[in-house]
Amino acid sequence: MTEQVLADLLGEHASAQRVPGAALGVLRDGDELLACHGIANTSTGVPITAQSRFSVGSLTKSTVATVVARLAENGRLSLDESVAAYVPELRSAPWAERATVHDLLANRSGLPLRVRLEFDFAAHGDGRDDALSRFVSRVASEESTPVDWSYTNAGWCILGRVIEFVTGSVWETAMRAELLGPAGMRGTSFATESDSGARVSGHKVDAGGAIPVEPVVTRAFGPAGTSMVSTAGDMLRFAALHLDDPALAALHRPQAAPGIHGWLDRWCLGWAAFDWNGAEVYGWDSLINGERGVLRLIPDYRAAVVLFTNSNTGRALYRSLFADLMPALFGISVPPLRLDAEPDAAGDLSRFAGAYAWPDRRLEITANETSLRMRSEAGEREALRLDDRTFVVDPTDPDNPTVTFGAFDAAGRPGVLYDMLWGLPRLDDDV
Repeated sequence: MTEQVLADLLGEHASAQRVPGAALGVLRDGDELLACHGIANTSTGVPITAQSRFSVGSLTKSTVATVVARLAENGRLSLDESVAAYVPELRSAPWAERATVHDLLANRSGLPLRVRLEFDFAAHGDGRDDALSRFVSRVASEESTPVDWSYTNAGWCILGRVIEFVTGSVWETAMRAELLGPAGMRGTSFATESDSGARVSGHKVDAGGAIPVEPVVTRAFGPAGTSMVSTAGDMLRFAALHLDDPALAALHRPQAAPGIHGWLDRWCLGWAAFDWNGAEVYGWDSLINGERGVLRLIPDYRAAVVLFTNSNTGRALYRSLFADLMPALFGISVPPLRLDAEPDAAGDLSRFAGAYAWPDRRLEITANETSLRMRSEAGEREALRLDDRTFVVDPTDPDNPTVTFGAFDAAGRPGVLYDMLWGLPRLDDDV
């Protein structure tokens, strides 16, 4: 496949999904192909090029995991040591004394889960060097959440603080020294810094067209994905590290974690594993204001594919594009996202009824003969059965069309509700 064929395929799918701009990179046996489509900002018309910088988003978590693994390999920290040993702000937190660095990487630390600690980016917008330390101090003041596995932004901010403690440098400086410099990722920088360079604008696509949106930029949440910006080529260089360095293979080993429909089949350590037909595939995704991205590693082919988009419809582009791209490149078929609900096969849904909550977030589930009703502060949604764990809530939503239940007891009652990737534990008081 030539770069022109790749660009034509990208343009076809991007136009169909109304994505203003995208960059696609393919790495195979050391050879790179790069393709660009569209414009960086609908207000300016500046074209997407190989130098265009997109938000790395939650793919930052995979870079953080890589640096932690490198520090462990060099004997500068131990994955089996407690979190509190490397984070002074957490030395009075019981959960941090019990949980290890490995547990944080595996999203199984039992840390406090709160809306204000996961998503309140605006409250942590200053650029002081102690941004991570002050954020982690806020986490330390909260009680732990009884969920065996949950995705978390706060946990990765804590891992950024671990990196600061071990290296003696602020997180951004440590990432440059331990990863960006050695990997030759010269197009990667941090949007919190004055010399971060030009970046694309994210867009919200609706009936009125593609409207630019303000980027999410905050230093305290940087390790979770709110500050790093990069090019498609640099992310291929990052992928090459994982294809070439056997020591990093440990990050790709599946951990005890639930599969979340539409997102992952197994969680590893800062990476996810995917059950695609014909190959072993690893990677992770990014979802941030008006931008979406994916990175996939295919070790059997010594290959990687990265897609950056500047639209909230980017995951729809990913699904349609990769369904054509992966068979053409590698003979691998990507399973389609199943969203055909089966209300006639719902059975007894009463076991799902109950309240699922954090201290500052609550979902109440009631059941009828064919569906669940989900109530929250945001309103009410109907959830139709897809399988024994998964319910469809909005098939038109490219990011979050389903919810998943987990941690079932002997009676088949779930102990956790996963809204996207975040786990809300079931409370004892049923609705």
